[in-house]
Amino acid sequence: MFNWIYKHQKFVLSLLISFFFISIIPICIIAGYDCASGDDYNYGSGPHLAYLSTGSVLAAVSAACKTTVDIWHNWQGTWFDVFAFCLHPEVFSDSAYVIVPYIFMIMQIAAVCYFSYYFLKVKWKIDGFYWLMVAAIFLLFSFQLVPSQKAAFFWWVGCIHYCMPFCLSLVTIALTDRFLTLNKLSDLIWISLGYTLLGGATYPASLLVFLSGIILLLVKYMIENRSDKKDLFLIIPYVLELIGLGISMIAPGNANRAAADLAEGAEPAGGLIATIVSSIIFSVQDAVTYFFAEKSFILIALIIVVLITCAFFKQNRFNINNHVFAHPLLFVITLFLLNASVYAPRMYTGNTPSSGYMNFNLWICFSCMIAIVIYLCGWAYTVKSIKFRLPEYSETIGTILSVIAIMFIMVLGRHGVKEYTDYICLDYYLSGQADDFRDQMRLQKQLMEDPTVTDVVVPEINFEQGPLMHMPVFSDPENINSYMTSAFYGKNSCRSIPRAEWFEKYNIDNIDNDNLLEQKQ
Repeated sequence: MFNWIYKHQKFVLSLLISFFFISIIPICIIAGYDCASGDDYNYGSGPHLAYLSTGSVLAAVSAACKTTVDIWHNWQGTWFDVFAFCLHPEVFSDSAYVIVPYIFMIMQIAAVCYFSYYFLKVKWKIDGFYWLMVAAIFLLFSFQLVPSQKAAFFWWVGCIHYCMPFCLSLVTIALTDRFLTLNKLSDLIWISLGYTLLGGATYPASLLVFLSGIILLLVKYMIENRSDKKDLFLIIPYVLELIGLGISMIAPGNANRAAADLAEGAEPAGGLIATIVSSIIFSVQDAVTYFFAEKSFILIALIIVVLITCAFFKQNRFNINNHVFAHPLLFVITLFLLNASVYAPRMYTGNTPSSGYMNFNLWICFSCMIAIVIYLCGWAYTVKSIKFRLPEYSETIGTILSVIAIMFIMVLGRHGVKEYTDYICLDYYLSGQADDFRDQMRLQKQLMEDPTVTDVVVPEINFEQGPLMHMPVFSDPENINSYMTSAFYGKNSCRSIPRAEWFEKYNIDNIDNDNLLEQKQ
């Protein structure tokens, strides 16, 4: 079996890539229904109005800077994320938001492939298309198992706050290791940029990159026994990240947000030691009770990685540097603690995590689990050289047991399928809810863009959100959703009334949304 996988690696890779691209078809279908909502309106209102009045992208960017400063003073300090929040596609075109899912799918594909290529192909020198197979497996399963489709593909603010920092972290970590390996100062520019931006991004990503850089430095000096004076230049990106992180942490708005979290029941961990302990405990609980129990198909991914890894390592165990895989226990402990570290900001503040935060946790946990599986297989094949003398038929038995395990997991974990991405997207589309949402949002946009009305009344929108972020206008014009929507369109206020009442009030019986506004006028 292992020989067959290795000899037919192009065919296996083609299958994996085909499965992946088939799996994203439902995401692409729903992408056509995507539109801005809620927080998108809030952060984008200043840039949107600036762009409408001037037609200048620079004016929109300038307004985004002003909004970032205002938010820094009033709500949160993550300045880079907030700046990016302000420049979503609908700021510039009311029909451009449909590109959001493609932006973040491409971003994840590029970051994961680069990370996998660098560490598996370049760093660990595993030949062939192994690196791309692992990347395809990660992408296929992470796209499907992600806890929140909104914050992974469809919602600009959620994706910018969690998906973008995850991708930037992967690239920055790989570049950091490349700098420590080759000591090219040209890499330092990109590393410095990555560290600086992550200093103003979500805190788990800032902490992840900071600790990863230290770990890679320790590996070079203590495990690989190498050193170079140019390594001292890493002080530059670290200082830049600490400056960016400091700007984020001292923001006056953080106190307002913390007070709001406390009012909603947040329970801070109570200090550094308590945070570390809580992070370690909760990372285990989260993996067992959520990732394994609710997202059981993640175990299938790990089994597939084991089979492919064994196939490649069996063929190349004498061509791979066994010193790379010489410290399995240390590697496992390090990645376990690194995964736990991304929980620290959540444990420290004690607030309830957003769905995007859970996405970030899954991505890091899944990445660490795959890395551990690969490392342990590498240790068994290169360091130990399979000295336990398995019989010839052991591969067949192992393959059969793996298939049985996969089938067992599919049966046992079928309860969670309805929460997986393709199911949610297809259900939303086939049920007609996506079409309803598109028509309702199209009408709302027409009403909000009417230049003759300053206090807008819109019909209520259904709450069937599917994978899309939906923060509808409420009957109370002072409601935050209503306020954010009216601000984006430059209106004094907006509110909603029941749809039947709205249609009756304006004596409209034609449901062709393209003609509704004309009938209303």
